[in-house]
Order: sequence, then structure tokens, then C-alpha cells
Amino acid sequence: MLSFAEGEVTRLRREFKLVLGEQAALTLCARLSMELEGQMPRPTRIVSVYFDRPGCPLASRALRTPEDCLKVRTKEYSPDVGAGGVERVVLEVKRERHGLTQKRRVWVPRSDLGRVLRGGARLLPLITGGSLLPVLAVTYQRHVYQASQAWRVTVDRDIGYHQIAPELAMSQLALTTERLGPPLWSEGRVVVEVKHLGQELPDWLSSLNPGGAPTYSKFAEGMARVHAFAVDGVARG
Repeated sequence: MLSFAEGEVTRLRREFKLVLGEQAALTLCARLSMELEGQMPRPTRIVSVYFDRPGCPLASRALRTPEDCLKVRTKEYSPDVGAGGVERVVLEVKRERHGLTQKRRVWVPRSDLGRVLRGGARLLPLITGGSLLPVLAVTYQRHVYQASQAWRVTVDRDIGYHQIAPELAMSQLALTTERLGPPLWSEGRVVVEVKHLGQELPDWLSSLNPGGAPTYSKFAEGMARVHAFAVDGVARG
């Protein structure tokens, strides 16, 4: 059994992204399924909330320098394997720098989310000091393809961008697509992320990234779409 969410390829990795039409995505998924001996992974519904400080410096950085940025977010999974009946979220700090991605993540009960964000638990030092506010919610359906601890491919469909109120983001109840309501913007394309340790990729997979793969950030895209957020004339989409 592979540890999708907590393995080394999650904590420190290189990655590239592909933005595909549905037919191209289906072709890629068929090839990925061959690596899993024909199995098709079950989809997971994800609700993610991005946080920023007043003035949105993290969003500004993600738009201006997507290759060198920092993101703070929560994720909730449905189904949530391993939750044991507890309403919980995973809190992530994701740093991207020149093709290298590093994550620090911790699972917390929803009831503790506010305290952790204020730095009370000292679990994620990069976000201590408070003043973080929810600025964007993103919903999507994800398929995870992983046949090795060295690489993983995620395929995200039905991506929706939502405004998010603090009382909803910090609620004691699980944040679902139903509670968020219809998205303000829906992404019609499929976003594929190839995550790997160094160059440990099959040739057919590494050939998908000849060096010109497009950059796609859900954080930057959502801020541009939902809040018309732009920095120095730079916007995504």
C-alpha cells in the first residue's frame, strides 16, 4: 500500500503541470492505468481554502513569480480515508522555488483549525503570527495515479473557484461543495500534475514536459477569476 499523501514525493519533489482538453486527458489516463495494471483509481472530491495576509502578499507573489512563491491552504477530502469519524482538515504550507516544491502539512480536527492558524500549536512555523484570512475556495475532483514511491500523477477535473467567508472557512462543520454553493468560475480544462523525485520518471512520462509546459496555479487563477486580482498587469487565464 502506497502512502499517497504523506510520502517523500509529497514533502519534497519536482513537478510540472499540463493543462489538457478532456480527450487528451482521457488518453493520458488510459496510459497511466497501464502502470496500475489496468486499474482505475477512485475519484476524490477536494475542497481547498487558500489563506493570505491583509493586502494579499502571497497572491501577489504567486501571480508575479509563480516559480518562487508560498501558499497556505487547507484541504478536505471526500471520502476521507482514515478520518475515523472526526471532522478534520489538512493544513499545508507549500513553497515552490525554481522547479522544487516543498510541503509541510499537518492533520488537525476542524475544531482546532483557528488555533493552529494563529500559531498556537507551533506545528507550522512559517505561518505563525496570525493575521491569515481565507481569500479563496477551490473545489475539484481528483484521480491519483501512483505505482511507485518515486512519482505520482494527479488529474484534476471540474475545478470551481468560489468566494469564501471567514465564518464558513472556520466553521466546525466540514466544508463541502454543497455548503459553498455554485462556483463563480468553472475551469473547463483538465489540470494534470506530475510530481517526482529527481529524474525518476518513465521516459514516456518525462517526454510530456519538453521544457515548455504551461504554468497553472489554482491560487493565482482563482484570485484572478474571483477577485479580478492582478499585479503589475499580470493575471492568469
